[in-house]
Amino acid sequence: MTDVYISPEVAEVEALHPYLAEAAFRALSIQDQIVKQAQIVQKAHAAGDRRCRMHVMSWWPNARGKTLDDVMAARLTREDALQSMSREYGFHDWEEVAAMGDAAPVLSFEQALDDMLAGDIAQLRAQLERAPQLATARSAYGHRSTLLHYLGANGVESHRQKIPLNAVALARLLIDRGADIHAEANMYGGGQTAGALASTSAHPHRAGISDALNRILGAAD
Repeated sequence: MTDVYISPEVAEVEALHPYLAEAAFRALSIQDQIVKQAQIVQKAHAAGDRRCRMHVMSWWPNARGKTLDDVMAARLTREDALQSMSREYGFHDWEEVAAMGDAAPVLSFEQALDDMLAGDIAQLRAQLERAPQLATARSAYGHRSTLLHYLGANGVESHRQKIPLNAVALARLLIDRGADIHAEANMYGGGQTAGALASTSAHPHRAGISDALNRILGAAD
């Protein structure tokens, strides 16, 4: 299996939510997925568990301009946690999520994304052979990312901001199968291409592949 760069912050998120890849969680509606994670984030914050830091520092509006110590000392309500997790998944707020009712993620997209972020290019290629539309498909979450956007490791779910070290080969495979480097997703106010995300993400840089990844994603275009 290909090596994958996972930052300490992302590793903390994975440790806080060890159930995220389980079939039972994947079968939940988007609303229920966000509720479950919000409950855990609120509980962790109340206990002073700093493994919640990526969630609250990146997505809680009240954290803007504050130190981690300040944020951990503040009160995080259930509503705050729901708002933060909703924003992390690319929604404007919890009300937007609640309005979706029982809508659920598309499991074929989620599985392709898992394989891609694990660096399993053979499995991703096999999935694209079976379902070519996956190359241009979009996440059911609010940011509406394509698979290519996820390789930017920026603006998507915290636990998925990881970098397979063969990301350039994965990107090339997706582009060869029809993925559009100019496709835009909704994070950070919208209009985000995969290249724009990758060029402003610390993760590809730390993984040592930022230059090559930016070139193939057209970050300099």
